[in-house]
Amino acid sequence: MAANRDRIEQWANQINQAGGTYHQLALGDGLMIEGDYDMRKYVDYYQLPKDLTGKTVLDVGTASGYFAIECARRGAKVTAIDIWDEPLLIQINQLLELGITYVKQNIYGLTPSFGQFDLVICGSLLLHLSDQFAAIQRIRDVCKGQAVVSTACIEDSETTSRSICDFFGQKATDGDYWAYWGVSAAALKKMFLAAGFSRVEHVDHFTLSTEPKRVQYATPHVVMTGFV
Repeated sequence: MAANRDRIEQWANQINQAGGTYHQLALGDGLMIEGDYDMRKYVDYYQLPKDLTGKTVLDVGTASGYFAIECARRGAKVTAIDIWDEPLLIQINQLLELGITYVKQNIYGLTPSFGQFDLVICGSLLLHLSDQFAAIQRIRDVCKGQAVVSTACIEDSETTSRSICDFFGQKATDGDYWAYWGVSAAALKKMFLAAGFSRVEHVDHFTLSTEPKRVQYATPHVVMTGFV
């Protein structure tokens, strides 16, 4: 890091001047890429193993790569997928020499032949997908250990026993994308089980909020872990 600090700092400044990115990313040595969400505030809700040495991890819908980077720092061999040709993560991976593999891949195209991973992470993606359950099925197809999924939820997700999938159908104000679904924890748990996970644990809720000076969102989320 020390040898490349000037080059990384110059690059990070260019990214910040262009508006930053989706995740706020700490590059080390005091360098920071500005972003909409600082996932350091929420990562504990995901209950990721502290030590991932020797484990394989798939980060589904990696965006700017917070979870891929975090898992690589915890010792995992990380593969990250998204639908973009050259995401920011590719440059970060090269500059920080994290050993992350990026593959341009739609979640619906995941099959067992893509690989089998000890840990699959999918953060804040399902709400933007037309078919949430099919996405959970594809996650199960590539998971041999556990999968952590977080998505937008309805307001009474923590208290209702009803399996609710509420169609929002809201177009974003800051880009060409949509928020389709909010679910109850009961619904997401049943999707895990119907997709072939044996049990679900570590159910929690939090409100995912954007950072100051960004387009303001505050979205209730449910997060849980499914075990094969």
